[in-house]
Amino acid sequence: MGVMDAGLRAVGAGLLAAGLMAASAQAQAPREVAPLAQYGVHMHPDDVTPADGPEGTQGKAIPVPSGQKVWWIDVIHSAQGANGLTYRFRFLAPQIGGPSPLSPEIALADIESLCNSWVAARLAKPAPGPVDVVVSLSDRIVPFGEVDHEATQYFDTYSVDKGKCEWQFF
Repeated sequence: MGVMDAGLRAVGAGLLAAGLMAASAQAQAPREVAPLAQYGVHMHPDDVTPADGPEGTQGKAIPVPSGQKVWWIDVIHSAQGANGLTYRFRFLAPQIGGPSPLSPEIALADIESLCNSWVAARLAKPAPGPVDVVVSLSDRIVPFGEVDHEATQYFDTYSVDKGKCEWQFF
């Protein structure tokens, strides 16, 4: 093989490598990706069956210590919290509002129970774990991020370690 052949092969290999690098760079260009509906959350099949509660809820009523009817609405994980990745589990609890509402202490005990008995079991592994988990009760469905001055809402923030919710001061 002559010097000319070796030179042409080297130039050809260089052009091939440059072309592959350019194609690779194009393939890795930033692009908009729609978020997965339940990323990082492992839902039980019963959670996504037709609801036995009001419109906008999912699954069957979830038992809580107070005995009130509570239904799962959704999980919001697309809005980062103050400390990083945050999952917001939202529940409908009509009895916390209205003319004779349950007390805040009862609602907060139900929230803690929901976190330990329902939410913690649904955090998928090995998906990225949230820094914070916010569990909220509302007497009506309020779109996330909107204000409804008539709504009664309670929420608490937790970290989840080894399947147990630990209350976090925010």
